[in-house]
Amino acid sequence: MLRVLKVAAAALIATTAIAQADTFDRLILRLNGHITGVGAVVDQSTTGDLDEFVGAVDTGLLGSAVLPLDGGGEIGVRVALDLDYSTHVDTFLNDAGRSDILEEAWLYWEGRLGRVQMGLMDGAADVLGLTPPSVSSSIRVDNPEVYVLAFPCLEPACFSDTPGAPGSLFNPNGMQLRSDVHGSDNFLKIMYVTPVFDGFRFAVSYAPDGSRYLGDLFGGDDVNEQTDIVDVAASYTGTVGMLDIGASVGYVFANNANPQFTNNDDLEDFGAAIKLGYNEWTLGAAYRLTNVAGGGPVIQTPFTANVFEGEQTEAWSFGLMYETGPWAASVNYITMTEELSFAEQDGSGLQFALGYTINEAFRITGGYQRYEFERDFGGCGFGFGGCTDLDA
Repeated sequence: MLRVLKVAAAALIATTAIAQADTFDRLILRLNGHITGVGAVVDQSTTGDLDEFVGAVDTGLLGSAVLPLDGGGEIGVRVALDLDYSTHVDTFLNDAGRSDILEEAWLYWEGRLGRVQMGLMDGAADVLGLTPPSVSSSIRVDNPEVYVLAFPCLEPACFSDTPGAPGSLFNPNGMQLRSDVHGSDNFLKIMYVTPVFDGFRFAVSYAPDGSRYLGDLFGGDDVNEQTDIVDVAASYTGTVGMLDIGASVGYVFANNANPQFTNNDDLEDFGAAIKLGYNEWTLGAAYRLTNVAGGGPVIQTPFTANVFEGEQTEAWSFGLMYETGPWAASVNYITMTEELSFAEQDGSGLQFALGYTINEAFRITGGYQRYEFERDFGGCGFGFGGCTDLDA
């Protein structure tokens, strides 16, 4: 009997080893990334210690592991790292003005019923949202990955990692020119995305609160903390005759669990976009309306919170691109209006760009950007008598 048990145990171990070997044989590992180098000559009308020439580097590293399932579908994990550097600030900052190197880390299951994701990631409205076409995906006037403008340092004061402070990325009164619906940020969340039905896709995501770390989830409600953050979104892609059509709509809403003042409000962020393609031409437009002052990331701290009742930030963004062979050219324009307590601030960005693709791994782009910021009664923040015009 004992010998029979030994033989059975040996057979079980051998079967398990074969199954594990088969599993590892089917495991698909991917690692890729990008490096974007930028050199810009900057003419900024604000005075102070500003670089006339700015060098910047934007890097991203993406890793994934995918395991196809026997019954169809797959499970997997994805991790994305982001590290940027620019000579005009004294610390490592990404496009949101933060120094978080870990951008995304999430698990997923995908099958005939759709896709479920869980972890640190963008919300459904941002994932399904379309953006106006542009030659460059890194340096652009609408939500740039590389942003070469800054508040001048007022020596010895220079605080790059404090939003709005001398030496930080230039975002007067919190204004960031971006039309994407990103209110739920890269918070820990769960998301479901449907399969494509006749060109339509739908998604919903939920974040318990504005936490990026597991240890912070489900804790006490901090002052001005946004909780129960929900994204709902839909998109469509299709072709009518020779016209390619794409459209998206997204909405984010949440609850301010512990408002500090009566004007601290629940988060709301809405946006829609459309893209049309005909032969070599692509035309796109996007609209956004949010109560996040200036349209940047949500700030959930005492005194500096930026989600207010009755104060809206509105953005319109447009893009036109022409592509032929390895060449591409685009023009982009974004305009934004921010309601403040006793005034109104306007901002805009205009870009002309030209790109040439050498091969699938290397592309060269160049262009011109013009930014303008204007506020009633002046005052773009931290000691400046008025707003500014900026060229790059």
